[in-house]
Amino acid sequence: MGCRDIRARFRRDRRGVAAVEFSLIFPALLAISACIFEYSSFVRQSRQLTDTANSIAELLAADSDTTVSYTDLHYAFDSAMLTFPKVLSDATRKGIAWSNDITISLAGISFAPTVSGCTSNCTYVANVNWTGAAKERACAVRPTSTTDTSRPSTATLPASLFTPVASPQGGNGPPLYVVVADVTYTWSPVVFTGLLNSVTLRRSSYINPRYVSTLKYKVVSGDDGFGLACPGY
Repeated sequence: MGCRDIRARFRRDRRGVAAVEFSLIFPALLAISACIFEYSSFVRQSRQLTDTANSIAELLAADSDTTVSYTDLHYAFDSAMLTFPKVLSDATRKGIAWSNDITISLAGISFAPTVSGCTSNCTYVANVNWTGAAKERACAVRPTSTTDTSRPSTATLPASLFTPVASPQGGNGPPLYVVVADVTYTWSPVVFTGLLNSVTLRRSSYINPRYVSTLKYKVVSGDDGFGLACPGY
C-alpha cells in the first residue's frame, strides 16, 4: 500500500471524530450547566427570601391581640426555618447556628403629623414603637421616606406608607400603623466559588395589622430581651 493510499484511507476514516468533538464541547456544556445551576439557585433563594420577609411580618400582623411579646417575636423569627430552609444547610456547612447565618429585624412603626393638631395637607414622620430580633430599626432613629422602588433599607420606608388616611368627617388621619420585617442573607455560589462573588440579599415586608389598629410591645414573665418597647410607646 502506497503513501497515497494511506492518506486517502486516513481521510475517509471517521472513527474517533465523535469522541474528539465531544471532548471539545463537553467543557463548554459543563460550564453552561453550572451557570444555569448558579443562576437558578440565586433566583430561587431571592424569591424565598421575599416570601420569608412577608411570612414573618404577616404572622405578627395577623395577631388579634393589641400587644406582642417576646414569644410572638420568637415564633415569627423561627418560622424562617420553614420558609427559607436553605439557611439550615448553609449554616451546617459553615458550622454556625442558623440564626447567625441570616439577619432578621422586626419593628412596629406608627406615624405622627409633623405639625401637632394638623388635619389637612399634613406631612408625617415615622416612629419606631418597638423593635425586636436584630433590632436594626432603633427606637431613637426615625425611618425616612424613600421611593417605593428603592432597595430595602432599615433606615427608610417606602413613600407610599406615609400616605394619610382620609377621614369620613373630613380631613386626613395619620397613615396606618405598619409591622416591618427586614431580612438579610448572603448568597454564595456553590460551583464557581472562585469566579463569582457572594451577593447580599435584602428584603423588607411592610404589613398593616389585620384585626387591630396598633400593636404594642408587652413585657411578660420570662422576657429574654428579644424585643424592646421604645420610650413613649
